[in-house]
Amino acid sequence: MSRVLNQLKQLGPTQWLLLAGVFHIVFTLSVFLVGRFGILPNHFDENGVGISFSVDGVVYRRVITDLADTLRQQGLVAWFNSKAPLHCRIYSFSFIFPGNILGHNILAAELFNLIFYLGILMVVYFLGREIFDEKVGLLSAVVVAVWPSFLVHSTQLIRDPISTFFLLGVMLILAMLLRRTLTWKVGIWITLASIVVLTVFWAARGNFWNIVQAAVGIAMMLFLLRVWRERNLLLPNLILLFVVVATVLVVPTQIQSTTTSGVKSPTAVIALPFGLNTSSNTILTRLRNQISGRRHGFLKYQAQGSNIDADVTFNSDGDIIRYLPRATLIGFFAPFPRMWFGAGVSGHSARLLSAMEMLAMYLLYAAAVYCLWRERRKLYAWLIFLTASVGMIALGLVVINAGALYRFRFVFWMMMIVLAVKPISDLRFKISNGRTR
Repeated sequence: MSRVLNQLKQLGPTQWLLLAGVFHIVFTLSVFLVGRFGILPNHFDENGVGISFSVDGVVYRRVITDLADTLRQQGLVAWFNSKAPLHCRIYSFSFIFPGNILGHNILAAELFNLIFYLGILMVVYFLGREIFDEKVGLLSAVVVAVWPSFLVHSTQLIRDPISTFFLLGVMLILAMLLRRTLTWKVGIWITLASIVVLTVFWAARGNFWNIVQAAVGIAMMLFLLRVWRERNLLLPNLILLFVVVATVLVVPTQIQSTTTSGVKSPTAVIALPFGLNTSSNTILTRLRNQISGRRHGFLKYQAQGSNIDADVTFNSDGDIIRYLPRATLIGFFAPFPRMWFGAGVSGHSARLLSAMEMLAMYLLYAAAVYCLWRERRKLYAWLIFLTASVGMIALGLVVINAGALYRFRFVFWMMMIVLAVKPISDLRFKISNGRTR
């Protein structure tokens, strides 16, 4: 065992990425076989689609199949004119090939799921390296790569993989903005990349756009603090920030964030031109209406057994403010310990897994807070922590179902993991040095 561990330590980032790719392919094949042979019939159908933890994947599979048939039989124009989420359009290509050989299942979707999975690991690695160092980046990516519930969801026909990849990409760009002194050449490339990343994220998951706007707002305040500290305007960085802000405000009015047929497309609370599709309501009123509407939407969610505070409604801004402490507890810590050992809709196994992961996250939260205190002068560390915190509190306000909350929270957990790994990595280094003396 020690020999294997020593060999793993010698691997470079590219070799780790190849190893992760093989691991994900094997894992996806295992999930598919579990579903095909009915080993866990309450959790997976015969296509490997999760019917207990990603129920929308069943609907998305039908949409993807229809898109693939439309593309094959009627051509690209008809495919383009069909209303469908962005991730379904992407998966439809894999349902044509290799789906015509493997079938319309998660094995066919692995063509893109593998790309998203490896892309997420790469962005986590670069984010950790940008904020701290290469060691932290690599260890953070390893933790994310083997996180059980994320790993299972990364095999599914849902939009989480693509939206997670691009939201982490937004955070990496904002971290570069706060950490680096950009040259004009590098600044132009990052600026162009920011437009693409933000646009694709809006198209893929517009109902998370408020989180993006919050992250950009936090980055603006921290950037102003950096300018004041350094007494330097940092013009290339400032232009990047201006383009990011402009993109965040303009894209929602120019591009539709598509959903499935019959579902209302998301709208941005703040957008340019101001007033478009917003009536005469104030920003706070529009935000409250959006929170209330989305919260009400989760009452229609199939798995109601893990609902939290389903009877709570928001009729005024004061209602939301008074609920914020409770939303914080839910966003960070749900499902709570009293929910860990009860029988869910599909049995005990999913809840026991969430119990183990929540215990791990409680420890990682503590490590992340300790890291933030120790690295408190690093503005980009505050960016990651505050964005993750705002994201989880927002989920606590909107998502009443603990299962759905669990899944939506992965991207914010990844940000916390990057922070938490730093002190753990330093402690491990000190222990290793102590042994060698």
